[in-house]
Amino acid sequence: MASKLRYLLGRVLIYAVLIAGTVVMAFPFYWMLATSVKSPQEAQQAAPVWVPERLKPQNWRAATRLGAEGGSRFWGGFLPGRTVHFFIRTEGDEPPPRARVPKPPGAFRDPLSEGTRIQVERVEGGWRFSFTNTTDQAFRLLPVVIYLPKGYGTYYPELAPDAVRSAGDYWRLEWVNLSPGLFGYVFHNYREAWNAAPFARYFYVSFVTAGTQVLVGLFLAAMAGFAFARVPFPGRELVFLLFLATMMVPGEVLLIPNYILLAKLGWLDTFYALIVPWLASVFGIFLLRQFYRSLPQDLFDAARIDGASYPVMLFKIALPLAVPGLITYGIFSFLGAYNALLWPLIVTQSPEMRTVQVGLQAFIGEAGSDYGQLMAASTMAILPIIVGYFLAQRQFIEGIARSGIK
Repeated sequence: MASKLRYLLGRVLIYAVLIAGTVVMAFPFYWMLATSVKSPQEAQQAAPVWVPERLKPQNWRAATRLGAEGGSRFWGGFLPGRTVHFFIRTEGDEPPPRARVPKPPGAFRDPLSEGTRIQVERVEGGWRFSFTNTTDQAFRLLPVVIYLPKGYGTYYPELAPDAVRSAGDYWRLEWVNLSPGLFGYVFHNYREAWNAAPFARYFYVSFVTAGTQVLVGLFLAAMAGFAFARVPFPGRELVFLLFLATMMVPGEVLLIPNYILLAKLGWLDTFYALIVPWLASVFGIFLLRQFYRSLPQDLFDAARIDGASYPVMLFKIALPLAVPGLITYGIFSFLGAYNALLWPLIVTQSPEMRTVQVGLQAFIGEAGSDYGQLMAASTMAILPIIVGYFLAQRQFIEGIARSGIK
């Protein structure tokens, strides 16, 4: 009984340590995601905001409702001829006795709000603000300043989680707070970050670069690994050791020689500079060689008896059985190419040839202290990696387990 209790306590302790480690490791990722949906005011507060106002159900439900009034229920936008109603409840509707009657609430247009008709009217329980788009175009941002005097009691805006309380009785409300639609409200920073920089071009360059490196690199590593594993030739082990020795050379040492060579070839600021130097991978050759060596020798002996050549054995026997290894190397190769920063930063100059990591660095400098947009851009940058891992995690784990890497 005592031994069983110790066993259960040990299991509980192990799981507790694993869960605590998972929480600690996942916390920076959660903070990045949470900050990506915060308003600028929440992101810059000294006290940390753990749950952004935009994620609270009552706020995004109200955003969806107001978005339906002024534009699209989900995508937002202030369409021509549409009116948004913004209701503010008050506690204590009437001024106190013998007190000066305060000036009623009002709203004032910002220069970006030109073309918006504003109406303020007293309704039961508070005040209703109506904003009408009198232009022939849809707005994405519509700053409005609302005057809320204290004489009428305490005000409770129905939807103003991102309102900035300025000096006196004035509140500054942004369009994203009034009628943005569900996605425009919650994912406002993503939309603004996507429009602030040509991320579509950045992703295109990154995917072309990484995809080409993966496909060509897989082909070269598959052939070289098979030669080192199953094709006997003089000096095979020595050549393989020389290949492995190149992994000891730091990549930074090769930056200048590679740059000079590419400059002589006229490949700077082109896809050739981003792709060609990284097509051959010693790690990929080693990984696939270990896979081929783990396959039963009887398969290749039987194929030789039947008259199969080495290319036939490679493409008919070895490659179909080495799919986990190919996927594993493909993931590593894609991660290396997609996350590369130093090399693309050196060999490219024009914005059209920026990869997503170089573009993200430039965006960080341009966005300044808008942490919400910075975190949204960072989340967009790592999203393809996360999606790719979840799609191929079974093959990835199997490949690591069977490759001989400890």
